[in-house]
Amino acid sequence: MKTLKLLLLLLLCSGIVAHAQKYYTTAEIPNPKSQGQDHFVSNPDGILSNVDTLTNLLVKLEKETKIEFAVVAVKDFDQQTEEFDFAYDLFNNWGIGKKNVDNGLLLFIAIDRRNYRFISGGGTEGLLPDVVLKQIGERFLVPAFKEQDYDNGVLNATNEIYNILTNPQHKAEVQFLVAESERKNNQWKFDFGYAGVILLAFLGIFKILNLQLPKLVKKQKALENGFDKVVGIGCAVIFFGVFFSIFVFAFVTGFGWLEKITLSDVPIILFVILSIILLLRYFSSLSRLRKFHQDDENFLKAANKFNKRNFWTVAFSPLVLIPIISQTVKSYKSQPRFTPLKDSHGNDMTRVDRDINFEGKPFLDPGQREEELIKVYDYDIWESSDKEEVNIKAWPAENYDDYSQCPKCNYKTFSKPLRKTIRAATYSSTGEAKEIKECEFCDHEEFIRNVTLAKLVKSSSSS
Repeated sequence: MKTLKLLLLLLLCSGIVAHAQKYYTTAEIPNPKSQGQDHFVSNPDGILSNVDTLTNLLVKLEKETKIEFAVVAVKDFDQQTEEFDFAYDLFNNWGIGKKNVDNGLLLFIAIDRRNYRFISGGGTEGLLPDVVLKQIGERFLVPAFKEQDYDNGVLNATNEIYNILTNPQHKAEVQFLVAESERKNNQWKFDFGYAGVILLAFLGIFKILNLQLPKLVKKQKALENGFDKVVGIGCAVIFFGVFFSIFVFAFVTGFGWLEKITLSDVPIILFVILSIILLLRYFSSLSRLRKFHQDDENFLKAANKFNKRNFWTVAFSPLVLIPIISQTVKSYKSQPRFTPLKDSHGNDMTRVDRDINFEGKPFLDPGQREEELIKVYDYDIWESSDKEEVNIKAWPAENYDDYSQCPKCNYKTFSKPLRKTIRAATYSSTGEAKEIKECEFCDHEEFIRNVTLAKLVKSSSSS
């Protein structure tokens, strides 16, 4: 019986000791905000008996200054951690203070270690520098804690902080913190507002550009030109560039950089994206003018007029300078081409408008017309005023280097080597093709060599 009583006594004592030697981690200390936004005191060991009075004062302080002051009182904490590191981690883990202005303050007390520590946010340091907090601690906390009077020590220190922060001398700075807090809390409205204005502005620009462009008939829409290639390549570069950049960033630094993007960055990112889209839209506009004007001179005049009228778009996308400068240079270099030729009598000849005489009849023969269609030559047709003399000038076009002179018809319509399939390859057998050069006009064909096509290979997936 005595042995049983002794065991019960030992168990009771060990339970008391274990309870007294509770070493808190930051995760184990109760966050007062879990009880509501008007709670600022964490007192898990019951050290403070005036929590309600203290809470009322801290609530009043927060309402008047927007500064969040939290008080934590425990007996002890993780013995492997210094009090500053522990308090600092607690401050950050709880997110004390308004997020955007960092105006929090923490008083952390560990009575078994006879230590306390103030941690202040960047927005509070100007009002409560470390030297002031140290003086408050030495004046109010240290004497009271020596007498184990934790209630009055903490309350008097809190009153002193309240008096400092509500002092008329600090009124302007506190009001600034309040205004800054409200501004930051409403910043998302401005960010989305800016983004909305930017989006509407660019949509308006796209609409203005579109209203200046001629309507195309179905036949004109089917035509392709160099501007279409630029738009296609630009879209591909942007698409693959974005995904490649994301892949590289993710591979090198992970996705942590995404967390650094804030709502304030949205208008900037949107502006950059829309400015690139505006560049492509500008090229698309020039493409539409090119399709409408098959006559080179008419197109250059229309493009110059369009560029002058819309030069202001450079303010929204400096990249628009690329097509504007490019077209200006091209127009300047083309001036000698459109200078009237002289007939045999020394009179100026008239250039045939190819928007009106699209086929160039009866001046161009079928071979010359084919050269135009495959964009090897642009032909300028000059006619005398009496219609008796005609002068035809050939100018290299955008596909000039892709063709050579055909040995049969002598037009520059002979393609580069190309491959024609004779028998398609399958999964079980190879295929056959021939490499040839072919004339786009007379269909003359020049054999180069036979080519064996490799068997098709079935793709396999692996986990």
